[in-house]
Amino acid sequence: MRKTSLTFLMIFMFAAPQAFANPTKDFIRACTYGVLTGTLVGAASLAFEDQPGENLQQVARGASLGLYLGIGLGLYILYGVSDETPEEELLNEIEGDIGYRSPLYIYPIISNNKVDGFAAQVNIATF
Repeated sequence: MRKTSLTFLMIFMFAAPQAFANPTKDFIRACTYGVLTGTLVGAASLAFEDQPGENLQQVARGASLGLYLGIGLGLYILYGVSDETPEEELLNEIEGDIGYRSPLYIYPIISNNKVDGFAAQVNIATF
């Protein structure tokens, strides 16, 4: 039991974590920044009023406009901006959808029309 636990611990310790983009998080962040910026602009506009206490709706109006701008920015980030460089986009167009390729290859070693053994290859990184 102890040996198995140690083996799993070593596998998970040296396994590289995979990073995935989280588009929902980016969208919510853009909306939040928009609301905060709009609120600050609305609050700053009170400095130019003769009676700022009677014009507090400008803070809410600024937050509302900031939310709309944040939604627009979030949609632009999600659908308008590509994370790939132009070279990667061109390469993807040329290759097409090749699907998943396993990093582990096992193949027979053949000589004189008979199998002499097997070889294994692990693809760690592709450049």
